[in-house]
Amino acid sequence: MREQVSHFLGAKNIKLVQDTWFPDGKIIGTLVVVHGAGEHIRRYRNLVEALVPAGFILTGYDHRGHGRSEGQRGHINSWSEYQDDLHKFMGLARDLAPGLPMFIYGHSLGSLIVLDYILHYPEGLNGAIISGTSVDPKDAAPPFLVLLAKFFSRTIPKFSLKVELEGTSLSRDPKEAEGYMHDPLVHWNRSARWGTECLRVVDEIKNNAAEIKIPTLFLHGERDPLVSAAGAKQFYDQIVYPNKELIIYPNGLHEPHNDLNHEEVVCDMLDWMFHNL
Repeated sequence: MREQVSHFLGAKNIKLVQDTWFPDGKIIGTLVVVHGAGEHIRRYRNLVEALVPAGFILTGYDHRGHGRSEGQRGHINSWSEYQDDLHKFMGLARDLAPGLPMFIYGHSLGSLIVLDYILHYPEGLNGAIISGTSVDPKDAAPPFLVLLAKFFSRTIPKFSLKVELEGTSLSRDPKEAEGYMHDPLVHWNRSARWGTECLRVVDEIKNNAAEIKIPTLFLHGERDPLVSAAGAKQFYDQIVYPNKELIIYPNGLHEPHNDLNHEEVVCDMLDWMFHNL
């Protein structure tokens, strides 16, 4: 395979770094990967190593304030910045293999960005894969802290706290867990405005589940300590579009694509994508 690193300008001319992996042989489609909070696109190597040899271009970018991209770590001024960035990127991704099938994969924070995106721009997508669906965060902040975050969001929107995650909450694979903790591109910063914007969009997505009108595959770890598998199931049940599927992996944690059973996960992805070409 061949890897290409480039950049594009997102909303308000923020420079965002893009990675794209091309198959050596015949190209059958494109998968856009939208990563989670505090991480970056290069943490999806297991997807690259499985899907690219199968014929898919895999492409994605580091969100603003993440990885190698510009912007304050873990901060957005409004949710529209994430959506504008992705909308622009999707145009670039379509140009990689014009006329061929296109899928999108969103994990954790990326699951919210993708769900919101497909509610507004479903055209031209063969389907969406949603991992670690973040519509029901566990240990959600108590009402007092939510009110405090809303206050800071209005008065000091860039005020930031570190919300450190243990690698062992993401994967049962010790190498993956350790690699996350020592990854220099990983950060744990979350601004007040980021938090309130995410909470607002969670409510909007949950209220519009019935409006999803493209094939959708949900992947979730049964023991995900960050976002509830039961919440993902409840959201899935609200989708009326018939072409939908939910897979909950026994004992799995937050990152199915990086967990001990990642080979099973990518096989499930490939089977579903080939079925929806």
